[in-house]
Amino acid sequence: MKELLSHPDIIRAERMEVPEPWDPAIRLFSIRYKSGDCEVEGFAAFPPEGEGPWPAVVFNRGGNREFGTLRPGAVCRYAANGMAGFGSQYRGNAGGTGLEEFGGADVDDVIRLADIALGLSCVRKEGYYMAGHSRGGMMTYLACARDARVKAAAVCAGVSDCRIMYYSREDSMKQVCVELIGGTPEELPAEYDKRSATMFAGSIIPPLLICQGTDDWRVIPAQAYYMDSALTQAGKEHKLIIYPGADHSLRGTAAYDEVINWFREHPLQ
Repeated sequence: MKELLSHPDIIRAERMEVPEPWDPAIRLFSIRYKSGDCEVEGFAAFPPEGEGPWPAVVFNRGGNREFGTLRPGAVCRYAANGMAGFGSQYRGNAGGTGLEEFGGADVDDVIRLADIALGLSCVRKEGYYMAGHSRGGMMTYLACARDARVKAAAVCAGVSDCRIMYYSREDSMKQVCVELIGGTPEELPAEYDKRSATMFAGSIIPPLLICQGTDDWRVIPAQAYYMDSALTQAGKEHKLIIYPGADHSLRGTAAYDEVINWFREHPLQ
């Protein structure tokens, strides 16, 4: 953990108090790191005991800009299960520099965080895991089509088709897409295509778990069903779990236990 303070791409690493209900002995840090020309805020969390090496998990937050900012408990979840957890706010958010692009250049921030994690002596070198919720699911799909070091991934209530998201959401979310992507699906079809994993399912590299609630109105279940079909047609290893009655949060379900189990079923080698 001392390496965080001396890593050349980490600008700041400050020990934090661990939020409830997580073990207060978890070693939790607020970090600021370099990603290209940007400075990006995030968190890192390590198990309460030992010096590793542990498997790393990069968790991708949902929301956009200051809505849905990453909370430290999201990475503590993995530290509590014997893993090193890392998470990014994406460029331009929570005091970081640059501008987020909702699945554009900000995907580099996720992969750069993995570079940093894998450079730590307390992290295993064989690869890493990735998880994402909501918009973070889109970020996960995009990273999983680019980075062969991801050995298994999990998406909870995740965006797999940006056109479906745009047309199924309220006007305020449509405006977010226009502002961050640069226009509507009619104006910029290629930008929506390249953010839609249903269009590039054949390029997904690692085994993939998808968890989806039937009562989710933010990311409607059709997104999970279409992605399941696209991955099946592409012959990709994956698993779809549907939670009847669950909303976008997936609270009250076993989704996050399933995520941990999925990673354990795919050990680093």
